[in-house]
Amino acid sequence: MISKKENTKRAVWVISVIIAINGLMVYSAVSPKKNSIAAILSNSKAQANYADTQRYFAGLRRSTYGYDEKNNDHIWWINRAKQFAASLSKETNKSIRFEPAIIEIVSGYNEKNGGSVIGFTKPENYAGNTAAMTFDTTDGINHEKALLLYDSAGISAIIQFEPGSSDLLSNIDMAFMAFGSHKCIIGFGVDAEWYFTKQSKDSTGLPIRDSDAEKWMKKITEYNPKWTLFLKHWEPEHMPKTFRHPNLWFLTDSQIFPSMDSCMDDFKYWGSSYGNSVTGYQYGYPSDAKWWKKLPKPQIAIAQRILQDIPSSRYFFWVDFSAKDINFE
Repeated sequence: MISKKENTKRAVWVISVIIAINGLMVYSAVSPKKNSIAAILSNSKAQANYADTQRYFAGLRRSTYGYDEKNNDHIWWINRAKQFAASLSKETNKSIRFEPAIIEIVSGYNEKNGGSVIGFTKPENYAGNTAAMTFDTTDGINHEKALLLYDSAGISAIIQFEPGSSDLLSNIDMAFMAFGSHKCIIGFGVDAEWYFTKQSKDSTGLPIRDSDAEKWMKKITEYNPKWTLFLKHWEPEHMPKTFRHPNLWFLTDSQIFPSMDSCMDDFKYWGSSYGNSVTGYQYGYPSDAKWWKKLPKPQIAIAQRILQDIPSSRYFFWVDFSAKDINFE
């Protein structure tokens, strides 16, 4: 985590104004360094206090390992996210417009040491905690290039972490320094299956405590009060028990169902577990292809069932593992 003192060492500051952003005091300088937190925040505009919970999103999950043949073809992902959102908007309630979105997974669980493999270069101005982090950009996705293209294409991006035993607040700080200036970003996400996985008895991650979720949410909304945080798992017991926030959304990646009805029963249980909080659904796993391949437009059919049965549903993501098998138009 970078302190204000650390930042001032790295630039010649001429203090001109103090900007208050959602309670966070940030010193604005004439020429802060390009990738410093202050430089990014100094370009921010005052926004509403919370995320808009009436926005709907449809798109894809994207990782380095889900469909690696297309790691360098960012347009391929952009086109399919747009096609999914457009077709779902057309074939669903006309009052709902689905915005194209991509879950951009920027780190992966390190099975060797239980930490995290960071898929982007550590920002040169970052002087925070890097314990249990390994930096490796070989054979992966150029996230900076991808996000630049998302910016111009009108794609919303959610930056997701597989943190392992690395400090999540540090992950957020570092990712913000690397990518926070991109207008496409609407929030961050944590795959809780890969949260202290090595320390969990069943290798499904440790449950997220209320105090930790609150700290993460506070950090993200200090950076941008409209940014969201999703927490992902398939078991509600892994989610914080009581902490809720308008910007805290809950995403399930449950799979291995014998039928669509069985899938919907599980999704409805997920949707009913968080009161009025927004929920999301990540689906299309190869383990369920035996039934979803029989549907004429599986990405649409599943989304429509979710919308029909789960009032809190707001975002829908097809997984990269089977994205090549779907016609998203």
